[in-house]
Amino acid sequence: MALSHRIAKAAILMVALGLTVVLGVGIWRGKVQQDRLESAAATEPVPEAAMRLADMEYTEMQQGRRIWTLKASEARYFQEEQKTELTAVRVTFFLENGEEVLLEGEEGILFAGSKNIELRKAVQAILPDGYVVTTDRAFYDHAVRTLSSETALELAGPDILLKGARWRYLFLEEMGVLEGGVTAKVVLLPSPTNSVSQ
Repeated sequence: MALSHRIAKAAILMVALGLTVVLGVGIWRGKVQQDRLESAAATEPVPEAAMRLADMEYTEMQQGRRIWTLKASEARYFQEEQKTELTAVRVTFFLENGEEVLLEGEEGILFAGSKNIELRKAVQAILPDGYVVTTDRAFYDHAVRTLSSETALELAGPDILLKGARWRYLFLEEMGVLEGGVTAKVVLLPSPTNSVSQ
C-alpha cells in the first residue's frame, strides 16, 4: 500500500513538473513573440508622402476667374488621407471688387476633395483697408467661401485694436464678424499741426 502511495505521489509530482515546464515554455514563447511584434512596430516606417514638392503654387479657378492662389515652400501629398501638408503657406483670395485678402501661416493643410484650407502657427490675415487679423489657427471653407478662426485673435486697423474669441470673413458679402468677449481700444493718431509761414 505504501508503495502504491509513493507511486501516486511521484506521478502527481511528474505531472505538476511537466505542466510547469509546458507553462514556462508557453510564457517564454509569448514573450519572445510580443518582443518581436513590438520591435517590428517600432521600426515600421511613418507613412511616406506620395509626392513631395518644393515651392508649390496652385490657383483655384471658377468660370474663368481666379478664386485663390496658394503658395508654400514645401508640400507633402498623402494619397490615403487626400490631404497636402504645407510649410510656410501664403494664400491670396481674390475678391470680386478687385481687392485681395492675404492669409499666411507657418503650417497648413489643403484638403484635396473639399479644397478647404487650414493654417496653423503665427497665422495672419491681411484684409482690405489696412486691417490685420492675428491668431493661431484659421480655416477656409471653400464651399461657402468663408474664412474663420475659433482661437483668440486680435484685429488691428486704422485707429483701432479689437480682441475677440471668434472671427469670420464672408468673401461673398465682403464682410467680417468678430464675436466672443470682444474688447476694443481706440488708438488716436496725433493730427498734423498746421504751421502757417508769413
